[in-house]
Amino acid sequence: MKQVSVEKFIEKLGAQVYPITIVKFLLNKRRILSYFSKAADEAFELRVKYTVDHTDCPICQEKKSEGVLCRQHTSIDRVLKADNVAYDLDTNVYLYRNEIYRMVGKRLVIVYCPHPKLITGEISDSKTRKINPITIEDPELVELPSYGKICEFISSDLLDQYMRCWFNNEFSLVTIPEDRNGQNWCLVPNK
Repeated sequence: MKQVSVEKFIEKLGAQVYPITIVKFLLNKRRILSYFSKAADEAFELRVKYTVDHTDCPICQEKKSEGVLCRQHTSIDRVLKADNVAYDLDTNVYLYRNEIYRMVGKRLVIVYCPHPKLITGEISDSKTRKINPITIEDPELVELPSYGKICEFISSDLLDQYMRCWFNNEFSLVTIPEDRNGQNWCLVPNK
């Protein structure tokens, strides 16, 4: 099984995206696309209403002394201030750092990909694949900004390959192509 280093793929691509974001996109592609589909439905109701402006966010206010925003507003801020992004031609999805996102009508859907080094306890499939979607509907946000550099790729080309990225100090995460279910994964030792 020939493994493709996601780190080297990103280096060639030239975008500012973390390797785990690419891997989680491949592992969760159908689920991520379903978030976009749901947000396209006019009847879709936002459980938590986020706006671009974080000044009314109580968690951001708590973290103000630390000089950081809450997790959701950090993602919103990153997406709107990004300059060098990856763009999947298959799905019209942008990737930047830990975020996978797309405008769906008047809504911005962002899927945050936490790094597996944050996993506590046993390693499981759900913990490894974990992603957190948020949907923003704000009249101030009608479209994504013009990015300085957009690095295009085709995700379906990656689905047929064994993609490898750093998981933690002991292991690397490798995607395993599967015909019907998209991608599975395994861990391989780093040493």
